[in-house]
This record gives sequence, structure tokens and C-alpha cells, in this order.
Amino acid sequence: MAQADIEQVLNVDRDQFFRTVVAYERYRDFVEGCTRVEVDRTPAAGPRVTYFVSLIKDISYTLDHTENAQTGRVTWNLVDSDFLKKNTGHWEIDSAGPGKTRVRYSIEIEFKIPVPGLILNRLVKSSLPSMLKNFEKQAKKG
Repeated sequence: MAQADIEQVLNVDRDQFFRTVVAYERYRDFVEGCTRVEVDRTPAAGPRVTYFVSLIKDISYTLDHTENAQTGRVTWNLVDSDFLKKNTGHWEIDSAGPGKTRVRYSIEIEFKIPVPGLILNRLVKSSLPSMLKNFEKQAKKG
């Protein structure tokens, strides 16, 4: 299992960044490896989202999300996957002053096949800074 956390202050409006995070349908436009997204917004608890990703191989996974625009918190938990055993995490999105947003992102992930922890941790942690940069760029586009 790998766990990673990142915190940064970004030069983007807090509400715009939050809207970008919950616009799951648009992830294929700016999230590396994401090829398709299916969103079911009917569950009362929050959206159920199935992601199709091409990494080492093509995988899919379904996450249940909770969203709270007021607190700036988005959480997710794994429902089903052909490749993942665990995928849980959250975003915490707070204003850091005019036009600035403090973003905290945390994830725990585990694959169904054995992957050495050192390699898995390195993969997860090394991808977070570029992922945040892609979200920031997308949020600035509006």
C-alpha cells in the first residue's frame, strides 16, 4: 500500500479550483492517463464515478465521492476495480487570500497484484506535483 500527501498554495481562486476538482467529466482533458469518465450523480450521498485510465495497462475503477463546497472538502472511497484493492483519499481546498488557494491532497492506494512498497510510494508521490499543476492550469481556464 502507498500513501501520499501534498500541500501547496496555488495562484487560482478557491471556488474555481473546487469546481475543477468536482468536474469529473472533464478529467480526460487534463489528467494524465485518463481516457474516459462515467459519472452517476443520482446517489444521495454523492457522485459515483468510474474512471478509465491507461497507465502500465488499461484499468478502470469506481469511486464514491462526497463533496462539500462550503468546507472545500472532497473525499472518495473505492467501490469496484479490476486492478485496485484500495483507493481512498481527499482534497481540502481553502482560501489563502485573494486569488490564492491552499490545497491539501491525500491518497492511499493498493493494487491487487503485488507491487513493492518502495516502487509504489515513489510512483504515487512523484506524480502529485504535476497533477496539482494540471488542476491549477485547468482551473485558470475556467
